[in-house]
This record gives sequence, structure tokens and C-alpha cells, in this order.
Amino acid sequence: MLVEYFGHSYFKISGKEYSICLDPFSRVGLKEVQTKANYLFSSHSHFDHSNLEIVKYDQIVKASDNRFTIIKTFHDNEKGKLRGENDVLLFNLDGYKIAFLGDFGEDDNIKLIEKLKGIDLLLICVGGKYTIDSKTATYYAEKINAKLTVPMHYKDGASTIDIATVDEFLKGKQYAVFEGSLDFEKALLTNYKYALLKMQK
Repeated sequence: MLVEYFGHSYFKISGKEYSICLDPFSRVGLKEVQTKANYLFSSHSHFDHSNLEIVKYDQIVKASDNRFTIIKTFHDNEKGKLRGENDVLLFNLDGYKIAFLGDFGEDDNIKLIEKLKGIDLLLICVGGKYTIDSKTATYYAEKINAKLTVPMHYKDGASTIDIATVDEFLKGKQYAVFEGSLDFEKALLTNYKYALLKMQK
């Protein structure tokens, strides 16, 4: 299973069964990579998570089924009063359980932790301001205890979004570094619980 990172919260994950793109962005100062996938998912309608035009897709994920589970959450810690709702996506690919948190903003969602506990891959926002910050992300990562956790939604490169870098989240953690993409099976062999997946250039 191959995980590609295009910056911000934009990923493409490809397996033997299918491929899926997650939260393609626009107007964040980074290259808007065009690609194609079997499925496309957008966690919410904000411009930096819903540029559907740059992905050629067969089907958009809008509801739960036997492959995808959409978990309703909030974009902030005030039940959506500040920034609305956010969809977390839990899905199965090539026998792995993967969770993509989108722009998750709740400080302590116990129900979400229980649903995700022990998954294989966690993609979690860490930049704060509009989402959970590095401290809260660390709390969730430790409670969920995925085999591998990859941070996203942080300021990097030419990004114009006013959020924190990934440095605070990585502080004190042992992690592997991958350039642009990672082979999930090989990443597991590093025995690290965290991976910094640098965006493709």
C-alpha cells in the first residue's frame, strides 16, 4: 500500500483493491497536484479541503458502506459553532484499517478514540488554530495507538495557512522520515510508531 502526500491534508493512498484521494486543496500556496483515483473524499467544504476539480475520480465518498465509515465530528471544540462539522473517514484497504481525521477540532472525543483504537494507520492534523494542536494530537495518537501515525495539516514550504509547523508535534518522539511517499509495509518494518511524510515536490 502506497501513501502519497501532496501537502496540507491532501493524500493519495493506493492499494491492490482501489485508490483514494483525501482532501485536495486550493489556494494554500502549495502546488495543486492533479491526479486520479477510484475514490475521492472531502472532510468538509472549506476551500483548503475540497478542490475536487484537480482529481479525476470514479466515485465520491459521501456515505458509509461496507468499505467506508464516515464519523461525524466537529471542526472546533464548541460543537461546530465556530467552524462547523467535520467528517472523519475510517476505511479498509488491502486488509489495513486507516483513519483520516480531516480538520478535526475536538479536545476529547472519547467515542472517536474507541472507534479508532488499534487501527493500522492514523492521519492526524497537528497545526492548531483551526484544528487540534500538537499537544492534543499527541493525546489522541497515544490513546488510539495506531501501528503508524502520520501528521498532517501543518505549515510547511510555501504554505500560506497561518498554523504551526510540525516541529512541536515531533518533539520527543521517535519517527521515520519519508520523502513524498511511503510504502506502508516497509514503514512498519522501521518499528517506529510515527512517520514524517514530507510532501512531494
